[in-house]
Amino acid sequence: MKGYIISTTKNTNDWVEYINDISIDYNEFLQGKLFSETELPLYYNVQKKTDIDKVKKALILESSGPELISKRLKEILELTTKNVQFFEVDLYCGEEKIEGFYALNLPYKINCVDLENSEYRLTNFDPKNPNYMFYYMKLKEDIFNEDSKYDIVRCKEMHRTIIISERIKKILIESNLKGLQFSDSIDLTPQDRTVYEKI
Repeated sequence: MKGYIISTTKNTNDWVEYINDISIDYNEFLQGKLFSETELPLYYNVQKKTDIDKVKKALILESSGPELISKRLKEILELTTKNVQFFEVDLYCGEEKIEGFYALNLPYKINCVDLENSEYRLTNFDPKNPNYMFYYMKLKEDIFNEDSKYDIVRCKEMHRTIIISERIKKILIESNLKGLQFSDSIDLTPQDRTVYEKI
C-alpha cells in the first residue's frame, strides 16, 4: 500500500518556536519509540501576536521541536490509528495560553524512500546510519501492508517527514479538513516534479 507525505498547504515553520532550554530534547521524538510517561515538558511560544489567529486555525504546526497537531486532527487520528502518542503542551503568546494543540509522537520509524528513483547525496559515511540530503525524494510503493501495525510513521531517511497510509489519507479527506496536502514525492530542484493533492 502506498504512503504519502503529509504537510500543510501553508508553511507554518516560523509561527511557533520550541523553547529548548526548558523542554525535552526534541531528538527524543525522532527516535521512533514509545514514551512511558504520560506528561512531558513541552513548551512553545508564538513569536508574533499577529500570528495568533492563523496559529489557532492550523491543523499542523512545524517548529524546531516536535510537530504540534490540533485537537480536531488528534481526535481523528486517535480513532483511526494505532500506536500513536499525543502529549499536552504549553503554548503561549506572551501571557495568553493557546489551548487545543498536542505534540505528536510516532513510535515507528521505517525506510520509506525509493532510493533508486530519488536524487540525493550522502552527508556522512556511516553505512549503518546514513544521512541524506535529498534533491528529489520519491517514496516506495509498498510502505504499508494489510498486516502493518502502523498507519502513520516517521521516515527513516528524513526523520522530520511524516508518512501516512492510503487509508488514513482517505479518512482525512472524508473528514472535510482544510489546509492539508499529500504527496508521494518532494522535489527541491527547479524541475518542480512534486504533485500535491490538497484539501
